[in-house]
Amino acid sequence: NGNTNADNGTGLHVVMESELLDQMNDEMKRAVTPVTIFIGIETFLGFFGNLFVLYVFIKRYHDCNFRYFVLCLAFLDFISTLTTMPGEIITQQFWYKYPFPVVCKVKSFFNVFTVTGEALCLCIIAVERHRKVCAPFRWQIRPRQALILCGVIYCVAFVVSLPAWFLWGSQQDVRLYNGRNVTVTVCGKDSNYENSRQPLVFGTSLSVLFGQCLIVMLVLYILVARRLILGRPSAQRRHISCAPTVSKLSMSQRKSNQNTEISDESGFTNSDVSTRKGKSTTESSKTESRSLDDESEAVDKDKVCVTDAETTCEDGALEVRHKQRIRRRRRDKANIVRRKTYIMFVLTIIFIVTTILYLTLLAFISEEILKSLNIYEKTVYLFFFRLVFINHAINPFVYGCLDPKFKQILGDIKNMF
Repeated sequence: NGNTNADNGTGLHVVMESELLDQMNDEMKRAVTPVTIFIGIETFLGFFGNLFVLYVFIKRYHDCNFRYFVLCLAFLDFISTLTTMPGEIITQQFWYKYPFPVVCKVKSFFNVFTVTGEALCLCIIAVERHRKVCAPFRWQIRPRQALILCGVIYCVAFVVSLPAWFLWGSQQDVRLYNGRNVTVTVCGKDSNYENSRQPLVFGTSLSVLFGQCLIVMLVLYILVARRLILGRPSAQRRHISCAPTVSKLSMSQRKSNQNTEISDESGFTNSDVSTRKGKSTTESSKTESRSLDDESEAVDKDKVCVTDAETTCEDGALEVRHKQRIRRRRRDKANIVRRKTYIMFVLTIIFIVTTILYLTLLAFISEEILKSLNIYEKTVYLFFFRLVFINHAINPFVYGCLDPKFKQILGDIKNMF
């Protein structure tokens, strides 16, 4: 009888602990429901939005740096909508009785992988934008190099995030609930590294890496904004002026065998133009091809009229038309550079703000503090902590609002239906 009573007491204790665990988990689930719904909406929009971006930029977009960097970001975001974000929803539904250790590892690995990849990609984009705006006539990142850099980003992100697979996982802990100790299973540090300093060292290293990337982005975009606002300095104009443009000489100028100098408001000048037939055309063509890069798609190269010094034009009409086309060509190219720079600047600012918020909460809210918070305080914490997920869903909307070519392709697809 004594053994029977002891078994009944043990069974009653287990049943009560299981019920307490269910109550504890249900309370947390109800409290974080708004955050779960928000992440669910982000996941839905991010999945279909990034899928559409991948289609447009793979099938319909021209070959350029912008295309490869957008694809790099879109693929990272798409991976996150398949792994990290659904994994976070599962974590919030089974906060205190987590049943999927492998899912926890997958979520943790791809969380580090996607965020690291985006930080590195946006950092390289900032370098590329700085070169386009601040040093347009010096070395530039070409499309082939941009494609290689995207591959390097994925490799580096994989190596950096690999420790997360081993350091994070499910573990058991004892929590106090209604005056009773309840054994819970949570997704956090792996049980093998529960008392180890390695997760802390890894997390600190990631914070330092992200911090360096954020500093580089801020500094480069400040320089870019300064150049776009203040314009090109006189020294840059002198550097650009070495690129010759073509002059059309009138009959009287050709008879007097004098050279002319033509300048426009962009600071481009031409002096000592050769009078040998065909030479000016060749030099102008080479200069035009050098000045064109992947962001001159809006300019029709066939519309540029180039003549040599033998060409005559009544009242200089042909010369005026030629100068106007060159100015329009430069203006169109500058507008494209500014527009794409603005798009990447908006994406970078969103990433910087949400990442700084993420790192701040990660640094100042320790596990001990998190355990001491009540359910609703944890809900507020989780909302701001996971606001970083917005980076995986917002990019398609930014392209749709700010990229005319993307909007045009979107309109063409709508018209098909």
